[in-house]
Amino acid sequence: MQHSSDIASESNHQVTTYPNVKLQHNELLRRSIIEAAASIMRESGPEAVTIRKVAEKMECPTKVIYNLFGSKEGLAKELFLEGCKLLANTFRAVPEQAELKQYLLELGQAYWRFSKDYTSYYMVMFGGAFSEFKPEEESLQAIGTALQQVTVIISNAMEEGFINEEDPLLVVNLVWASLHGVIHLYLGGHIQNEETAKVLYDKALLNVIRTFFRDNR
Repeated sequence: MQHSSDIASESNHQVTTYPNVKLQHNELLRRSIIEAAASIMRESGPEAVTIRKVAEKMECPTKVIYNLFGSKEGLAKELFLEGCKLLANTFRAVPEQAELKQYLLELGQAYWRFSKDYTSYYMVMFGGAFSEFKPEEESLQAIGTALQQVTVIISNAMEEGFINEEDPLLVVNLVWASLHGVIHLYLGGHIQNEETAKVLYDKALLNVIRTFFRDNR
């Protein structure tokens, strides 16, 4: 005979419905496919990522991937969004600095490390690695979120009178464009020596920050 406490305990147990189980299964499968595509990308570069190769790595029919992502473009979008998360995490890992200019310099160095540690993701995000994929609103918002920490610091510098500009996004984009230019030239093989590229990057980073900061100490 069951005790009333046992009956109450069993009645409080929530049953996971079939739709919820299916939803969890699809999310796990979706995550696994993205990880498989990222693995191929890390091993052989973005150009090696195809629906067929991802399906082979997952040991599943290509139809499964098409059903979840629609196309290679849909898969590329997920890799783009994953790269945005990695960039945001890279920035968040930078210790906060009391001096705003030094903080920006540290974030600039973190951006260089991101391009080296996650080169394939960088090329998906900023190098046009997937010709089928063009960033749309959601992807652009993800980039904005990744750069939010930089935007906040520049906004604070404006409020404290260190930067004589009115639009923080203008400053962010000008700094970003300058740094991206050096990285893109290096990754594209136009600057073949990494040490040379790093020297140019450091000079570009310092010069662009000095251009905006009124206090050039």
